[in-house]
Amino acid sequence: MKLYELVIEDENIDEVFAISLVEEPAIEANFVFFDKEEVKFQAVSDEQRLVMGPILVPDKKILRIDGMGEQYFVYFKPETIKRLSEMYLQKKYTDSTTIEHKDKVDGVSLVESWIVESRTKDKSAVYGLSVPVGTWMGTFKVDNEDIWNNYVKTGEVKGFSIEGLFGHNLVEQSMMFSADTFLSDLEEQGALLILSEMRALIKRDKRYKGKQRVDMESFSDYGDGVANNAKRGIELNEKNGNKCATPVGKVRAQQLAQKRPISVETIKRMYSYLSRAEVYYDPSDTSACGTISFLLWGGKSALSWSRNKLRELGLLEESEAQPSISSTYPGEAAKGKKKYKSKALLQADCPPATQDIQLNIENRQKAIDQANYGPLNPNEPNEEYWQAKADQFKGSVEEAKKALCGNCSFFYRTPKILQCIAEGINPQGSDDPFDTIDAGDLGYCEAFDFKCAASRTCDAWVVGGPITEE
Repeated sequence: MKLYELVIEDENIDEVFAISLVEEPAIEANFVFFDKEEVKFQAVSDEQRLVMGPILVPDKKILRIDGMGEQYFVYFKPETIKRLSEMYLQKKYTDSTTIEHKDKVDGVSLVESWIVESRTKDKSAVYGLSVPVGTWMGTFKVDNEDIWNNYVKTGEVKGFSIEGLFGHNLVEQSMMFSADTFLSDLEEQGALLILSEMRALIKRDKRYKGKQRVDMESFSDYGDGVANNAKRGIELNEKNGNKCATPVGKVRAQQLAQKRPISVETIKRMYSYLSRAEVYYDPSDTSACGTISFLLWGGKSALSWSRNKLRELGLLEESEAQPSISSTYPGEAAKGKKKYKSKALLQADCPPATQDIQLNIENRQKAIDQANYGPLNPNEPNEEYWQAKADQFKGSVEEAKKALCGNCSFFYRTPKILQCIAEGINPQGSDDPFDTIDAGDLGYCEAFDFKCAASRTCDAWVVGGPITEE
């Protein structure tokens, strides 16, 4: 069985960006969520509403399942954990707290963060926690009445679990722990991992809170064309060294090839990906990752089926512009093509900032300094920021929150630009960089020449975007 060390390859991408209060681990695509039975928090003060516990434990082997259904283990070294804890504070993520890796919650903040230097003398030992040296510990203040009374005090959540993106370094088989040590527990761990995924899905359903019966709706009425395309994608990927697509794409291909039912959320994801990736599908180039990844998700047959299914379910309007199914901004696609383009866009190659991360950071800083690009974390309320924007444009806060980069005339999400951004994120092409693009709702800002997040805004905002056609 393989063992991977999780590492920081690029501090601009690899990070812990949220900490979740969880009952069981929830394993999601392209993210790492940890919370085992040994990692529980303690109520430090009921009066002050403080909870404390391990956030990350060094050298702890965690079971996961890859895109082909194979089990493997991952772990963090102490020095990586220490740097992740520093970056979490430097990037001001202390209020980035979720419940079961789904809902962002207010009123839950990290107020203490430290690395354990002694098992016996550390503060955690006073509260009966015995954790290894190098463990990242945290204390959270829970001012949210609902979270404290209905989750913490009831035991609905029992520990912390991280949300992040990391590089994976394969550890050689000869350096790995003995397989015999884990064989007796492996089957049970695998079953618990799968059960935890199901439990997390159920608990996200609003009916769960109301004690109603929860039916996990799924569909398998897609045609043989979808299954055959997925099989073709699997075959081509194997010939190509299995280097194309993310683990999610590989799992999806196996599901579709076997005509297994898929959930509504998966159908949304299918439609979002295929409608965007169709431009990279070239049936004459069967070694291209764009072609293989498109087929793994079911190809054109799946695009047509997912579109019709979402319309049938009332989740997609007939006239809805693309790629609106996954967008978080309220704008609409600009009509037609823009007549004016900057020099960076007129050149044949990609805009320099999409390929040069240092240039991108410099240009983004100019947007921050000259045009008040922000807010820092769009998931926070940011009341002062939006009030200042409203005052500047002599409108309401509600109107200001609708004037986002995502619907600005300077914001480009054309197929060419998205491909440029993807190549800049992952020049080797071994993983799917569109997961990063989706996670950040990234596009290209023509005004300041940098990769811009759709959910932010700046003083240069102009109505009429996004630009989605060449």
